[in-house]
Amino acid sequence: MKRRFILTMALACSMTAVTAQVTIKDALCSMPETIIPYIGEEQREEICKFTNETDTIKIKNELNGFTEVNLSGTDFARIKLNESATLQIKLLPVNDTAQVICMVKTMTAPISESDVKFYSTDWSLIDNNFGLPQFSDAENLTATFTQRPDTMQANKFEELLGYFEPATVYADISPKENVITYKLGIPLASKTEKDELRAIIKPKSYKWAGANFKKY
Repeated sequence: MKRRFILTMALACSMTAVTAQVTIKDALCSMPETIIPYIGEEQREEICKFTNETDTIKIKNELNGFTEVNLSGTDFARIKLNESATLQIKLLPVNDTAQVICMVKTMTAPISESDVKFYSTDWSLIDNNFGLPQFSDAENLTATFTQRPDTMQANKFEELLGYFEPATVYADISPKENVITYKLGIPLASKTEKDELRAIIKPKSYKWAGANFKKY
């Protein structure tokens, strides 16, 4: 209880005081240009035209490509920046008035890999991973995120592990729950090989508990 109180107070000190919770639409409308540099003011105005909680809007960005923004409820958005990059933004409640923005940027080519950051609702970067593990040791990633099925021969399992070199990890946030799940990125391979690789991947999920994430 004491640790939770300290974490909550730390959050309050790291964020601008707020009097009411914001919605994902509010967060998108106030998002600074540095987050998505090639979406200008005109495109941001288009994003702010969302009218309900399940809108999808496709806008032309300043790189002459298209960016697709999808809302799911009042606390989640998925932004397809281009064909190889996505943003997931989730509002996490700290208490009745304070929230934390969790943002996952995932590059999908050549292999999926994510970067997870946290912001206050005024988009100030928070230097805290809130209990999420840091996967910096590439050598241990395959051991952490794979498991041999009972029906698979050991030599086949070892063969498949060789595909994960180099190993990368990507994250996915649930639109409906405050849960983030990590998985190994699947390399370029045939459909059959990808199916075999998926069979040995062991995801790891973490659920938001009000002040930090806990293993789920």
